Amino acid sequence: MKKQLHLIFLLCLLPMGILWAQQKSISGKVTDQDGKPIEGVTISIKGQLNALTQTSSSGEYRVQALPGNVLTFVNVGFTATERTIDNQQIINVTLMADLTNLDEVVVVGYGTQKKVNLTGAVSTINKEQLERRPVTSTSAALQGLAPGVTVTSQSGAPGGDQGQIRIRGVNSFGGSDSEPLVMIDGVAGSLDNVDANLIENISILKDAASAAIYGSRAANGVILVTTKRGKDQFGLNYRGYTGWQDATFIPKVTDGATFMKVFNDANMNDNGSVIYSEKDFEEFQKLYSEDPDNFDWQKAILSGSGFTHNHFVSLNAGAGKIRVAPSLGYVSQDGLIDNTGFKRYTFRNNMDINPNEKLNIRFDLSAVNGNRSQIANEGTIWNYLGRMPTNIPIRVANGLWSEGWVKNNPVAFIEDGGNRTVNNLELLGNLSINYKPADWLSLTGMAAPRYRTRNIHDFAKAVMTYYEDGNEAGTALPSTELTESAYRYFNGSYSFQTTAQKSIKDHNFSAMVGTSRESYDEKYLMGYRRDFTYDTYEVLNAGADTETKNNGGNQYQWLLVSTFGRFNYDYKGRYLFEANLRYDGSSRFAKSNRWASFPSFSAGWRLSEEPFMAAVKNQINQLKLRGSWGKLGNQNIGTTYQPYIETLNLGSISSGGSVLQMIALNTMANPGLLWEETTMSGLGLDATLFNHFSFTFDWYKKQTDGILMKLYVSELYGKNAPFQNAAKVQNQGWEAAVRYDNQFGDFKVGIGANISDVRNKIVDMKGQVSGTLLRQQEGYAINSIFGYVSDGLYQSQEEIKNGPTQFGTLKPGDIRYKDIAGAFDNNGNPIPDGKITDADKIIIGSTIPRYTYGINLDLGYKGIRFNAFLQGVAKANGYLDSHYVIPAVNSSAIKPWQLDYWSEDNKDASLPRVSITSTNNTQNSDFWMRSASYLRLKNVQLGYEIPKSWLANTKIGGIFIYANGQNLFTKTNFYEGYDPEINYNSGAQDGVTLGSGNFYPQVKVYTFGLDFKF
Repeated sequence: MKKQLHLIFLLCLLPMGILWAQQKSISGKVTDQDGKPIEGVTISIKGQLNALTQTSSSGEYRVQALPGNVLTFVNVGFTATERTIDNQQIINVTLMADLTNLDEVVVVGYGTQKKVNLTGAVSTINKEQLERRPVTSTSAALQGLAPGVTVTSQSGAPGGDQGQIRIRGVNSFGGSDSEPLVMIDGVAGSLDNVDANLIENISILKDAASAAIYGSRAANGVILVTTKRGKDQFGLNYRGYTGWQDATFIPKVTDGATFMKVFNDANMNDNGSVIYSEKDFEEFQKLYSEDPDNFDWQKAILSGSGFTHNHFVSLNAGAGKIRVAPSLGYVSQDGLIDNTGFKRYTFRNNMDINPNEKLNIRFDLSAVNGNRSQIANEGTIWNYLGRMPTNIPIRVANGLWSEGWVKNNPVAFIEDGGNRTVNNLELLGNLSINYKPADWLSLTGMAAPRYRTRNIHDFAKAVMTYYEDGNEAGTALPSTELTESAYRYFNGSYSFQTTAQKSIKDHNFSAMVGTSRESYDEKYLMGYRRDFTYDTYEVLNAGADTETKNNGGNQYQWLLVSTFGRFNYDYKGRYLFEANLRYDGSSRFAKSNRWASFPSFSAGWRLSEEPFMAAVKNQINQLKLRGSWGKLGNQNIGTTYQPYIETLNLGSISSGGSVLQMIALNTMANPGLLWEETTMSGLGLDATLFNHFSFTFDWYKKQTDGILMKLYVSELYGKNAPFQNAAKVQNQGWEAAVRYDNQFGDFKVGIGANISDVRNKIVDMKGQVSGTLLRQQEGYAINSIFGYVSDGLYQSQEEIKNGPTQFGTLKPGDIRYKDIAGAFDNNGNPIPDGKITDADKIIIGSTIPRYTYGINLDLGYKGIRFNAFLQGVAKANGYLDSHYVIPAVNSSAIKPWQLDYWSEDNKDASLPRVSITSTNNTQNSDFWMRSASYLRLKNVQLGYEIPKSWLANTKIGGIFIYANGQNLFTKTNFYEGYDPEINYNSGAQDGVTLGSGNFYPQVKVYTFGLDFKF
């Protein structure tokens, strides 16, 4: 083992020890048509596997090559250029501008293709777009960047700001996974475990033509991440920023006197009397004037610094045969509340070894260690942020914690209520060997083990609260308790593939076949104890060794074995055809249903290459039509690892004076379960016009069959119904993106926009429905909102008398609901039945955004750069209820906008009368639903690159300084103080919940950064 470690060490850190023979040193400078140096030009030897180097900030390069080799010079925005090596030692190159990007290479499944030859729907995101965003979680950085990709991020919590990604709609419900598959350098992983600084580019495979090569895991789309690799050039780079965070939305509250007045009004409406006397008002004013901060719950809760900083150091080194790219990243965030934060360390080394032009070895190592600190039961803190009655002090006499609200004192919880810490550690190795026995044939094998651990320490303390006289009021928690949870995951990923490419005159062929084996093993262990004598000693053994202690454990495994292939053909680069096939076998299904195939076919026609288009080539640089059809699968269905098997229930029963262990099967199994299958078809158009405009448009339709449901079975079976492949969901929509790039002397301009439209509908649920407020129902979108239709407010007792029977004791100022249930007339219109019941509820809204869009602006003048990015959604609904929006419910603090409630003097009010006891106004209805559409200034950056002439006598290759702002502005009609993305909840089934607002808010981030190149 020691010898192996020594070898790895030498390979990573001593690449210069391998020398080469017969090669010569070639150097030069790459400039544009105006003679200005071009940075970042990729230089390769034609026919070899890896790039040699990239040009420096001054456009210079140096490589080692053999006479006769052909050097290729490639950079986005310029025409690719080749130079053959003879006896010269200096080769200077001038690249011609080409904003059509016809030579751009896009990463696809198990390979790359030229963008112009793609027949599937693929969106690409480059490193510059990611590096502008000061985010910890890379998933959140994708928001608004690609058409057809909806990213929802509810929280700005340190280490918890991950985004939910949906590609072309939501395919499933009932607990099945709707997340896309993420592949990082060919290995399945988590997008949020990759530092955005490490990413070279991202490809998003959106349709069946591009994603079918991943088969049973591709139904929700595929995201391919390519990390940066070493070049044959020494370079040391530093990127870092520091700044602070503020909440984007906080529900403002009124003062204690206003709170008392509103509750007097509410009790007067309910009981004809007041709660607070004049003396109570006077005593409150006296205490408030002595110490106003003691009543400012929000100020006390939001006492965290919000300080954040991020540092990333990377090295490029190479000696022709070996290139390494080690990097180290560190990010730290302090929360908006004390004792919360996140720290992450990321190490990665990508190494390429080229013993000769036919063999390439990639050996990558990665380690990520993240630590997240939270308050125990942190949701309680955010629940009370806008709820705590503002006439109650934070502390009473002698600095003791006040009773708060029913012994819940959120400030006490922050300081003394315990903690929750989560540690995530991931180790990844990736060994890939590529051999080219001939120019037209390539063989690749890969082995990539991935090991992860997740350890959760949840220590919740019982905090004593006190009455104003100093006597104990009690604790919200019955006792102090500790739960320790440990998860261990191991993924094994192994694959082999061969690719052949051949051209016969104008006919170009490419074929790839491969096989893979992927395994998953998860082990879980938990321990619990309570009643700690010393509540500062946070270990299990310090808890009471009584019958209250608990433990548990489990293990889950699956295996996926696959074969796959792809065939490409084109004639003169004009007529394009592609076929994919994957054959998967998964251990998650019974043997008889274990295997399935997932085919796709696509074709393209590059009209711009036709002879009849030659006359307009300068105006229509590229015009391509695409069409595709295919099937995709989803093996991540249900909530268990073997969904076709039902586990036995363990329990006990008392019989004959003894307690006997009992084992029972309460739910029927269904060995006939299959994976969900998505069939997708689409049409697309790509165009580049006048060398400056690019445009793409796609229309698609996809249907997911076999979604799991529990259908009715006769009670004669004596067991609960099993899951069956029963439901169907359809997504249909279109997406478009347009971009304009140009340069006028020293001034550069780039403007881009994208928009997507998706219509989601449950096609079949076998006549069943599920859910109360969050509804699944045939003919409507997944996760629709279900409730009554409101019809204004009752203005008089006479109106109540003439209206339908509703809930509780009705009074003027209560919400009136539409009576829409009953028989139907000859025209099919409902005849009201005079009463409001569940039958009057209908679908009133959708939580899935109909439209998602993004707008980019890039400006540059000499060394000045300005970038702005707006993002938003349209036609989406959100819902809040209870004390979050209904005044006087649960004795909650009063928000300023809640003061517009109905009274005899305010009959045109926007809200119903205030009441503590009303059951009518708290019903689920569209009265409490709001539009969740928004437009957000997601990111803006202003920076300056120090002129190269200032650094001429230094070893510094470049300096870029910038100021950055994120989430600076949001335009929305949602509830004041709450973010419009509030419906999203990563911890809920299907990722959506309604009604609550007890979440860590999104944050505005202000940062100042510095990029150094040495």
